[in-house]
Parts: sequence; structure tokens; C-alpha cells
Amino acid sequence: MSYESRPQAYDETIRVLEQKDYRGIAEFILPAVKDADEITPEPVKLSIPDMREVDYLARIKLKKEDFILHIEFESAYKSNIEMQKRMLRYYTYIKWHNDLPIYQVLVVLKKPPRLKNIIGGFKSTVQDMDVMQYQYKVIKAYEIDKYEVLKEEQVVLYPLRVFMKHEGESEEEHIRECLAAVETLPDADYYFLLVECLKKLYEKGRYEKFVKEEIYMSSILYKEPYEKGLEEGKIKILIKLLTKRFGVLPAELKKKIEETDINRIDIMLDEVLDYKSLEEVEQYIQ
Repeated sequence: MSYESRPQAYDETIRVLEQKDYRGIAEFILPAVKDADEITPEPVKLSIPDMREVDYLARIKLKKEDFILHIEFESAYKSNIEMQKRMLRYYTYIKWHNDLPIYQVLVVLKKPPRLKNIIGGFKSTVQDMDVMQYQYKVIKAYEIDKYEVLKEEQVVLYPLRVFMKHEGESEEEHIRECLAAVETLPDADYYFLLVECLKKLYEKGRYEKFVKEEIYMSSILYKEPYEKGLEEGKIKILIKLLTKRFGVLPAELKKKIEETDINRIDIMLDEVLDYKSLEEVEQYIQ
């Protein structure tokens, strides 16, 4: 099986995890949040053309203090200056729309290959006057022991364990252990999301043979694009799944699928692993 990129961007992986357990992510970043009186996700759509959406934003009420928690996850850290500018632009935009204090955190997933120190902020001085001091917290995921996450049963972080420290394990052992940790979870989405994270670290040939196809394909995230209501996206996924199982589809059958009612397409996506032959598919859409 080939695990090509799905219609969604990698950034959606983080947002899906946020939807599953936004409080769990906040507690990982800021342990004191466990005692928070209230945590409310703050949906924000950036209107800046060259800026991607924020990864995580929530309003937190903790010990009578209200503030905004903003988290960015970065898997391709290139330079301190570039990241400082990006985080500052996020800060400015969030501040423009909200007067609460902002606690910013950058989670670096992969260790930068050509950068010794990651600096979370900067200080500007002009004519001996300090005109600005800007700072955000930096968490290096690759320095976190992945087994601590497992010990604390922080399930929402399981897909991100692939980026974490795994001393004493070979690359193969690490991949197999991370996959094994999610394969028995009731929610197959975590398995799908972990594979998406593997794609950011390794070439396909290094992990593909360890992925269990039946679990990966059972995730709703595999069957449907992240952006809901895209009927064409669902039809393309169904055709791709059927092609993987039975080979290139006859042109006539492919046309019938493209003309099939979307409700029936949804049912076929749910049952795609149960079809024994293309004849069964043809019988269903007659």
C-alpha cells in the first residue's frame, strides 16, 4: 500500500488533535492548566495572505487570571529570525483582536540540522534605549522522553511521540513501538495521525512496511477529507481505495461512481474493505 499525502495539509493534524482534546494539549504545554477554572478554544481566522492559521489558541482562566494561550508546532525550523518574525506577527494579530495577556509557546518537533541554539524572542535597543523585549517559550519535542507521555497516558500526544527522544532504540524499534502504542486505541484516528507524523520524519520506505493497512484505512480521517462537504473529495478517495484493492477501474464503472448520490458514496466508503470484487461494487450502484 502507498501512503501518499492526503488532501489535508499536515497542519490539520495538530488541529484535529486539538479538537479531540484541547485541554490535554494545554496541560502538556503548561502543566498548571490542570487547575484551570476554564479553558475555551478561540477560533481565529487570520486575514494575512502569507500567514498560515494558528495551530492552537485558547482562552484560559487560572487562579483568577485570564490570558490567551497560543501554541505553534514547527517541524521544519530554519532560522531564529524567521521564526521570531512569524511569532511576533501572530502575537500582533491576536493582540489586535483581544486585550488579554498572551502566553505564546513554540513546540519544535524536529531538531534543526544546522542550528545550534533556538532563541525564543529578541531584544531591540536604539541609542541605549530598550525599545522592545519580546519573548515566547520554546519546547523541544525531540528532547522529551516519549515514555513519559505513555506513562502519563496523554493519549492526545501519542501521534507526536514519533518526534520525541527514544534513546536505546533503533529507528525501526522506535517506529514499531510508536505504532503499537496507538493500534489498540478505540479511536483509529490516532493511528492515522501518527502515520501522518511519520511522513514528516522518514521516507516512505522506512515505515510503510510496519503500518497496518486495516487500522489506517478504518480511520474516518482517511475516508473523508478534513474539509467537510467536499463531495468530489469523497468520490476521489473512494475511487483511490477501490483502485488499491482491485487495480485500475473500468472507465464505465468509474463514471458510474462519479455520478452516484453522495449518501451512497458515504456508505460505500464505510464498506469499502468489505467488498470482495468489483462485481459487488457494480451491483451496489446499479
